[in-house]
Amino acid sequence: MSGGLIVLKPVEVTPAMLTSSIPENDYSVYAPASTYAADVRVIYEHSVYQSLQANNMGHQPDVSATWWVKVGPTNLWKAFDRSHTTQSVGNQAMWFEIAGSEVRSAIALLNLTGVSSIRVQVTDPNFGKLYDRSEEMLSAQAQSNWYSWFFGKRTTRKDWRALDLPSYPNATIRVDLVGAGPIGVGVILVGDQVLLGDGVRFGLRMGIRDYSRKETDAWGEVTLQRRAFSRTRSFSLRLKNEQLDEVEQLLSELRATPVLWIPSSNTWDSPNVYGWYSSFDLILQYATHSDCSLDIEGLA
Repeated sequence: MSGGLIVLKPVEVTPAMLTSSIPENDYSVYAPASTYAADVRVIYEHSVYQSLQANNMGHQPDVSATWWVKVGPTNLWKAFDRSHTTQSVGNQAMWFEIAGSEVRSAIALLNLTGVSSIRVQVTDPNFGKLYDRSEEMLSAQAQSNWYSWFFGKRTTRKDWRALDLPSYPNATIRVDLVGAGPIGVGVILVGDQVLLGDGVRFGLRMGIRDYSRKETDAWGEVTLQRRAFSRTRSFSLRLKNEQLDEVEQLLSELRATPVLWIPSSNTWDSPNVYGWYSSFDLILQYATHSDCSLDIEGLA
């Protein structure tokens, strides 16, 4: 395979950077002077908390573990909590605008449902509109035969990415998502991209780690409990020896950090994986080049 391994390092999106068409009205905003009954939910600093006791008054949710339990982010912030399973959802259309002061040359949208078209625009306050890309999320048949074309089940892409954003640190990135009905997006990543190595070698290994359970009782009856799964990938890279220090430093910084890993030569979504590396080895193989093996585990 030609081309190296692209790593999309996302920047943290803060409340000051984000505006959206999604209102934060999941529940009422927490009020210190109000008294809450058990099981009542409130919003505090963009997260949803549930009351654990009756007569709950004056207990700040994020520091009162005996009075409140954190349920998760609000609908707006589910796309930015770095989790692959939660989704920001809307009806037919929604948009996000992300400002900032960092270089962001790439964007990725993961775990999409119901989205039929995507539009990404980049606008700088001094130079105006710098980028405008629209793409239809066309469905495709699973098999290339006439029966599948007319009668087969069609699938749509779950992930989308753009690696050609202009690197203007003060620009605002706007994302528009449109669908025919309810739509959702699990993860929105914006950040800079780093190219690791000169090439991903053939022999890329792709797999799934399934967390489902199978239990068999004394009479041989089997009970299957379907649970989440994670994707696993194993890459082998060729590096120039002068890249060894840079690659080792970058991978050291990315410990326990979910990022998007993209073999740069592929045109498919399946080799890509959003997760962290579980191990890597650098092998000083030749006078000018070396090998790097990288095992990656995706988020469930």
